[in-house]
Amino acid sequence: MMDNTAHANAPERLSTFQLGRYHFGVDIQYLKEVVPLPEYTPLPNVEDIYLGVFNLRGEIFPIADISTLLGMNPKPIYADDMVMLLEFGELVLGILVDKIMGMVSYLPTEVKIARGLLSPRVEAYISGMVEKSGQQYFILDVHRLFNSHEILAHI
Repeated sequence: MMDNTAHANAPERLSTFQLGRYHFGVDIQYLKEVVPLPEYTPLPNVEDIYLGVFNLRGEIFPIADISTLLGMNPKPIYADDMVMLLEFGELVLGILVDKIMGMVSYLPTEVKIARGLLSPRVEAYISGMVEKSGQQYFILDVHRLFNSHEILAHI
């Protein structure tokens, strides 16, 4: 019989980032790589969320601005923006972010429900919230993100 208490006490880690006025975290198991905003090729006839595709060491990846998916205004693009390559199963997607914050460790028992702290559009893609050093980090639900119509339409 498995001991669930041991799992609840095992620390987990988030790679944290800023997008708009929010600080998010993504479980490091989904993080493939973080890269500075690369040159990318826009694609015709795709959802507005997709900026295009980029080449990273011979592999082509889609890049998306998930701001609109989260109910925010489209993200202005700046030269110092970063791209987080997220991997979910066989799918890999680069998401545009304002800033990489770093890593945060937390215990599963520290995760709180984020209901009422965010707009319903953002809440739909959040699995919880942790607070570290006075900063709230909203945990991005990668499963929901990768299964959204807007993402699936062109991957």
